[in-house]
Amino acid sequence: MIKFFRIIRQNLLLEGKTGRYLKYAIGEIVLVVIGILIALQINNWNEDRIKEKRIVGYIKSMIEDIESDLIYFDQDIRNFEQKIKECEYLITSEGYKQLEVDSIAKLVRPLYLINRTTSQTYEKLKNEGFIESLGSNGTNKAVNDYYNTQIIHYQGLIMEDKEESLKSFDYWYYNSTYEASTYGNDNTSTKPFLTSASSRKTQIIKLIESIEGRNHIRGNLIRKTKCLRSAKLIQQKAIALKKMLNQELETR
Repeated sequence: MIKFFRIIRQNLLLEGKTGRYLKYAIGEIVLVVIGILIALQINNWNEDRIKEKRIVGYIKSMIEDIESDLIYFDQDIRNFEQKIKECEYLITSEGYKQLEVDSIAKLVRPLYLINRTTSQTYEKLKNEGFIESLGSNGTNKAVNDYYNTQIIHYQGLIMEDKEESLKSFDYWYYNSTYEASTYGNDNTSTKPFLTSASSRKTQIIKLIESIEGRNHIRGNLIRKTKCLRSAKLIQQKAIALKKMLNQELETR
């Protein structure tokens, strides 16, 4: 094709048709420019198509992350609610005194949870600069609020509760009066103790009834209540965000 155009130009020059040659040359330049613009447009279209495909993949992956978070939030909420009931029972009732010593020990056991939320997809989006390309301003804002505010706040409460719960371990398990049979989920009740079960029961009840013991229980109650409140709130945020992301997929 280039050789064909060159021949036409040469013939026009040989024939002395300079005016027609100039017009032809200008026309050829226009065609070249149009060709370049079309090529650029096709290239941009391909890049946009590839980018859109990747964004859709990220949205689907983020929905999977949120679904995983929702499973953990549901488990966390149940654990917090159970521990709150145990703390309230120890503070408001003496019914625990009728239980066996190991059952009482389970009530005072300082439960703490670890953060299991997933931010992997969100971090990839940030690194690739796609964080503002998920959809509407409302969706982008909800994503940023979920990962930069709600998740971080929840993680902070979880960490605070863990640190304080570990301090309570020292009180309940490393004191000089009560010989514990359990540590976390591990049990050594089949091993011999220095004192009888009834004596150990009397000792752990004294720990519970002391001011320090009740303060540990109250502190645990307060922390778990704060964690529960945050878990329920972030659970609702996650449900709403999942719905928004699904709606974005439907519009693409």
